[in-house]
Amino acid sequence: MKWKLVFSGDGYARLRSELLASSPAEAGAILLCNRSFGGRLLVASVSIAGATDCSIQGPDRLEFAPEFLARAVKRARDNDQALILVHTHPFSDQPEFSFVDDGGEAVAIPAIAARAPKGPHGALVLGRAGFRGRIYEGSRAEQITAITEVGPDVVVHGIGHSTAIEEIHDRNVRAFGAAGQTILAGAVVGVVGLGGTGSLIAEQLARLGVGELILIDDDTLATTNLNRVVGAYSADVGRPKVKVAQDHVARITNERTRTEAVVGSVLHKGAAERLFRCDLIFCCTDTHGSRAVLNQLAYQHWLPTIDMGVRIDANDGQISAMAGRVQMLAPGLACLQCENLLDPEAVRRDLLTDSERKADPYIVGEASPQPAVISLNGTVASLAITTFLAAVVGLPARTRRLNYRVAEGVVRPVATEPNPTCIVCSEQRGAAGQGDRWPIFWRRD
Repeated sequence: MKWKLVFSGDGYARLRSELLASSPAEAGAILLCNRSFGGRLLVASVSIAGATDCSIQGPDRLEFAPEFLARAVKRARDNDQALILVHTHPFSDQPEFSFVDDGGEAVAIPAIAARAPKGPHGALVLGRAGFRGRIYEGSRAEQITAITEVGPDVVVHGIGHSTAIEEIHDRNVRAFGAAGQTILAGAVVGVVGLGGTGSLIAEQLARLGVGELILIDDDTLATTNLNRVVGAYSADVGRPKVKVAQDHVARITNERTRTEAVVGSVLHKGAAERLFRCDLIFCCTDTHGSRAVLNQLAYQHWLPTIDMGVRIDANDGQISAMAGRVQMLAPGLACLQCENLLDPEAVRRDLLTDSERKADPYIVGEASPQPAVISLNGTVASLAITTFLAAVVGLPARTRRLNYRVAEGVVRPVATEPNPTCIVCSEQRGAAGQGDRWPIFWRRD
């Protein structure tokens, strides 16, 4: 399994800064992590080892004092958490585990696993420029392939690889550099909902050179979708929307962008779990239930998500109001629950099985189709992609929520603060960072 450590905010940068400040002596810390799906470990707490917490501390060796380690192991056992032993190699840019490290872990990891059996446990070594990490599954050690910081900015620290920049991306590189293009080439991005906004999102991600797309939608293309689903033609009517989008991306990139097309709904665990490989997700769905699930995943599992929507109020062909919204969901940012953007009754209905919905006396008739215009979808999709570029490659745009007021012709940033008691996004009282310790309200059918 490929393992990834996930920090909220700039937690990894702060850890590196504090530990490497002890150079030339090695320094250490212990991380306690909540498990997520797909080999993701969410860093819940960081304990920096002070001078009295080390029995040996020098330029080439570090040993934690037994009392310091025992306290951390007890917390890992009591909270069913994974434990990561961290130390520095202050004279190495790209560090490697030493023979001393190998020997120490051969003793320490089995002892930790005996006292805190849930695990998995591992070790991390930090150099001046990079890291090496490993997670033990029994006696076998698997590599930590990435460390991610998730907040208003999403920063992925890999173990080092180079990607050739193709000429097709020359104008991108002139905007945000070769480093930014390399980040996009290594990114895995999910798109949930491949209709009017989602198809535009998939196209723009493909043209930007994003390396891999995971596309999820359970619907088939209808004739009435042809006014707004890019890449769709009359011959595609009746095909799954994700397959139409997959073919369109392949034409754009000559199959350079890898795609996974999932015919399913994120209301079901099987489809939603495909998203745990993603660095970021776009929520392009039009149901409150699926948006509630993605909102929960964004905070409970630190899967950063950009939610968007277009609303047109019209009666008998007369428009009374038009608006669009783009909002990033990540640690440190207000969630949809905080903003009262989810209708609890609509969420409840979406989570009912078909038989439960038919038996519910409060659900009468079918929802009416809503107006949809490709130009408004295009504006909101482009704002969402720009927000993505700001968060991932450092495009100089600081706002993470935008309201598009169509009648006035303005796009306005909106500053919001997360509710410290929110059941979803609060790290003190809510689901934030809990990973698989908390359940998700999947649909049961």
